[in-house]
Amino acid sequence: MLNIIAILVLFGAIQGFLLCIYLYFKKKENKAAFNNFALFLFSLSFFNLTYALMYMKISILGIIPLTSFPFPYKYLIAVGFYFFIKSQISKEEKVISKYDYLLFLPAIFYGILRTYWYIKLHTGVDKDIFWNVYKTGFFTYNEYAYLIFNLLLLSLSVKFLIRYKTQIRGTKISQKNWKWLLKFSYVFIAVIIFNLILAVIVHIVGDQYNGIVYSFILILNSIYIYWVGFESLTKSNYLFNTFRLKKQNSIEDKTSSILAQKLEHWMNVEEVFTNKNLKLSDLASLIETNEKELSIFIYESFKMSFSEYVNRSRIEKVKTLLKTEDQKKYTLLAIAENAGFSSKSSFNAVFKKVTGLTPTQYKASLKN
Repeated sequence: MLNIIAILVLFGAIQGFLLCIYLYFKKKENKAAFNNFALFLFSLSFFNLTYALMYMKISILGIIPLTSFPFPYKYLIAVGFYFFIKSQISKEEKVISKYDYLLFLPAIFYGILRTYWYIKLHTGVDKDIFWNVYKTGFFTYNEYAYLIFNLLLLSLSVKFLIRYKTQIRGTKISQKNWKWLLKFSYVFIAVIIFNLILAVIVHIVGDQYNGIVYSFILILNSIYIYWVGFESLTKSNYLFNTFRLKKQNSIEDKTSSILAQKLEHWMNVEEVFTNKNLKLSDLASLIETNEKELSIFIYESFKMSFSEYVNRSRIEKVKTLLKTEDQKKYTLLAIAENAGFSSKSSFNAVFKKVTGLTPTQYKASLKN
């Protein structure tokens, strides 16, 4: 039974390591975020690797003794995650303080302690060093210590994400990305809480069953690694971004206001949409902005694309013209062309989509 579990846990660890390599090529936008994410995922994967090899009774890799290898992975998992979340914000915002780096101290101290034991064990000075430490209850209480430490850091990560949720500058896509990071954190908190519950159970059942119960912790970690892998592959564009924060009375807010005024003028006063060949670049040039900024502004303000926005304005123009006495002598096609449509088919399709009626049906309804 434990051998099957060991294989599943080992595959989880291998996937975590391979994922670190794969994501290396996705790090271009924010290298700091990648480095911290890699620390988190590598440490979590190393956790599984250590116990998988122990269950499989593999104690040496080449000339390197693996038993009790002194890498303080348990104290680095949440530290990596915490810095990954904070490094999403641009360095100029300085959300990472020099005091945050003190969070590495538990890993450093524990790493030094483990190295001392590791050397004594493998040099033959004291082959019972780990057993003697175990009998003191140190490892049991260390399990609680690292889980509580991880839970604390994850709570701080969530608090950070909630605090800056409304201050993220950018598009709706940026807000969606930020919400995904929050979900990512909540899932990890759930994993740590389950780990803590299982650690208590291990403590209660004692030595006789703790190997079996602890295997559930490893399986849970493996499931989480698989989930991280799935999320990373399907949403890798969410992982390593650089967000900036809004400022009070920011230039960005003023720019949006000016953009709205100019768009209102050119669309509702000048009626540039009546130009059949109007392109996004044309309107952006008139408003004195770039195409990307204008496209994003239209989507955020009206929840539609540029073409949908222009066609809706044309439909409103057609509806206005149909209600005037002077336009009754013109055909529907002539009115549509006057509003900016270039073909009868596109006019009919857009009109039906926007109003729910064909142009003919709508015109007839005006007579009733």
